[in-house]
Amino acid sequence: MPEGLALHGRSSLALCVLLYACGGDAPAPPVTEQGLQTSESAGRNFEDALYERNVVFMTVGADSAIIVPWFFRASSSEEGVEREVEGWLRRRGLWEPLFSDRWSSEASQPSRIQPRGPLDLVVGIGGTLERILFEEGQRQLEVVIGEGTSDWSGNRGETFRVHRGAALFGDQRVEGVVLDMNRARFRDGPEPGEWMFLTGPGRLAILIVSPGGSPAYTAWGRRGEEEFRWPEVLMTWSAVRSFEAARRDVPVEWQIRSLNGELEVTLTSAGMDLRAVAGEGPRLPVEGLFQVTGSIVLGGDSLEVRGLVRHVQG
Repeated sequence: MPEGLALHGRSSLALCVLLYACGGDAPAPPVTEQGLQTSESAGRNFEDALYERNVVFMTVGADSAIIVPWFFRASSSEEGVEREVEGWLRRRGLWEPLFSDRWSSEASQPSRIQPRGPLDLVVGIGGTLERILFEEGQRQLEVVIGEGTSDWSGNRGETFRVHRGAALFGDQRVEGVVLDMNRARFRDGPEPGEWMFLTGPGRLAILIVSPGGSPAYTAWGRRGEEEFRWPEVLMTWSAVRSFEAARRDVPVEWQIRSLNGELEVTLTSAGMDLRAVAGEGPRLPVEGLFQVTGSIVLGGDSLEVRGLVRHVQG
């Protein structure tokens, strides 16, 4: 574990809030369930639904990039809810798995994320997620979710919120931004693909998402006080490498551009962690994390960016 992730005491107030969170009352924003309320879902219930929440901390402008992604999944059925949580730390050029677990819970409230083992949640008034805390032995890491700066939504009820934020490594505080991302779908609906979250100077934040179906990719952005939405962007892998464990190629360079020419993005992998997932057929599904660096051209200005790519191949 990197230096600085040391045991750090908490106040009694924080512990009281944690007791509330540990009861499981850590709801995702209501739009998580609204994402299933489409015309084609009339008469259906939530017993065949998949819920996804991703919370990503990232430094902005620091010499050394730090990324802390937490991924929460819930699969609801008549038997109950199968839950999964996965946490990572990218620091000093390395991806380190922090925590991973799967478990079953009662069928009620599948859209709510829950604490588990060394993972705790701090929840404020109204069920707003304020902190994610991880403590295991001498290792402690907190992600603090601060004031919101952008609030975007997709055509399928997804929500993407960008906040000011911080990561706490013991008594060391590192400032940055946090993406809080919610998606939900029925099990037989289109499966979403990869997504990427990029940051840069001038309060620049770019989110590019493959929602499943058409269009293949959609993007949102903010620069200073100006907000952008690109209903369709084109994505190509400009360079690939072989991932033999899954018998597939994976990208190491990306080119993205909006149809109106306002946005152009060039990205290169600066470090990856890939996993082949059990499946049928000669080629296996792939899940991966990439730290990326690159540049964007936005409204004629060229800016350096870096960020996270959550790579998925089904």
